[in-house]
Formats: sequence, C-alpha cells, structure tokens
Amino acid sequence: MDRQRLVEQAYQKGKKLNLRNRAYLSWLEWFFQREYMEDVGRGDVTSRALISKSRTGKAVLKAKHEGIVAGIEEVTWFLNKHGITVKAHVPDGRGISKGDAILEVSGKQMDILATERISLNVLQRMSGIATETKGLVNLIGGSGTRIAATRKTLWRYLDKKAVYLGGGLTHRLGLGDSILIKDNHLQTLRANGEDEPIERALRKAAKLASKVDFIEIEVATQEEAWIAARKFEQLKLKKPCIIMLDNWKPNEIGQIIDKLREAGLYDFALLEASGNITPENIKEYARTGIDVISLGYLTHSARILDMSLEMTS
Repeated sequence: MDRQRLVEQAYQKGKKLNLRNRAYLSWLEWFFQREYMEDVGRGDVTSRALISKSRTGKAVLKAKHEGIVAGIEEVTWFLNKHGITVKAHVPDGRGISKGDAILEVSGKQMDILATERISLNVLQRMSGIATETKGLVNLIGGSGTRIAATRKTLWRYLDKKAVYLGGGLTHRLGLGDSILIKDNHLQTLRANGEDEPIERALRKAAKLASKVDFIEIEVATQEEAWIAARKFEQLKLKKPCIIMLDNWKPNEIGQIIDKLREAGLYDFALLEASGNITPENIKEYARTGIDVISLGYLTHSARILDMSLEMTS
C-alpha cells in the first residue's frame, strides 16, 4: 500500500481550482459579481465626485509582511474584467518579503479605486491562509504527515485553493465528491435501531464507491477504529479508505496505529487526525505517524497577510 500516493489521490483537488475548470470559473463569476455589487452597488460616489471618468492611472500593490502569495490568478481575472491591465511580479505560491511589489495595475483611476478593496480582501485572505499552511507544513516537515483543510471555510473554493498553494491538501470540496460518515450519521443509524452502525454504514457506502473519490468514517474509540479497519479489509474497495480519529489524543493515536499494524489491518485504511489540533500541538500529532492532520483552523482562524495598493499616477 503506497500511503502517500493514496493520500494525494484522496485529498488533493487543488489542481482543479483554476480558470481552465469551467465549474470553478462559474463559481468565481458568481463570487466576484456578488462582492462587486454589494460593495460598489450603484457606483463609487466619492470617486465620482472627485475624479474624471476618463482619467487613467497606475497603482502598485505591495506586501507589508513576508509570506506566501495566493490569489494572483483570481484577482488578475477579476481586474481584467473591469478593464484593468495587470502585471504580476510574483506567481501564486511564491514567497514574498516585506515591501515587495506583487502587482502593477493600470487603467481608469475610477475603476482601480472601485475594485481596490475587493482585490485586497481576496489577496490578503488567500495569502494569509497560504502562509499559515506553509508554516505548518514546514513545522512538521520530514514526518511524512500531510496537512489538510476542512469544510470550515468562509470563501469555499478560494480558501481551499489558498491551502493548496501553501502546500496543504484540500480534502473535500463539497458534499458530493466523497463519502464522509460522521458521528451524526452513525447516531441516526443507532436511533433507527441499527446494532452495528459502522459495519452497516460502510456496507451501504461501498455501493457508491465507483462514484466518489474516497470513503471515510469518523470513529470515537479504539474499538470503533478496529471495526472500521476490519470492515475495510473485508470490502477490498478500489478507492482510498480512511478512518478519521476525531478528538483523539496523540498517545491514543499511537496506540491504535500499533494495534492495527500488529493485526495486519494497517494497510487497509489511511488514518486522519482531526479536532483540537493547533500550531502548538501539531508536532506531537505528527510524531504518531498519522497520515493526515486536518485543521479547520487553517481557514477559520488564519490571519490575513497585510498588503497595500498605492496609486502612482
């Protein structure tokens, strides 16, 4: 079992998040149209009062802190749609230092000012997420453990792409691409009188294996992890099978990994740790040998990477 290959196959969808993907492009159009209409609405009255409609100008966007830049592709596309020419000085995923020029833009001054805040919001948030992701990837470097996002996102695909550009895994992009059986699903089966909810859930999920990217189940105890691994062994699915250890302590994770190895069940499922994992304790989790650590923290708590747009003419 090539665990690294299966991790990449199951969790990494970042390459789909580009303008060549029609579904992604359609979502971007909706996202930026919503942002523009909510912010600009019937027009920028300040610029209309002070600036001639025909006057052109240039501006430079600079970094105020070092980090990883993300969102260049999306913001360039957005600005181009509003008649603004963009020259990117750094590509997505590249490291930048304080004071570095990231973009140069030129066009009508009113258009530059009208799109300034939306562009900054996207670049700052995405770059902040990418920077935080890269920091954690580096922190556990050499462990073999990979870092993934969760669905706890504010800006869905933009947040996921930012994680990807920072060297992390996207995990599911939505509910439709993979099966993730969580505690509420299992509790529903129990409430309906099912005595063996884990086995029942995996049997039913296996029927859809050909239509999804992976099948994953959340477990709360070592006994449940054992049952899930044994069921995956029996099913012999051709898609990645994953056991999520939710809110487990590192020593508990180490124990179940050892037990699964001893029983010959380790090679039938990838293992993911999630819940209450932070930059302060992530190295302890990585030392257990877990395949993937997923953190909602990446997309709901990462700080923005501060930038500024300065008009030059």
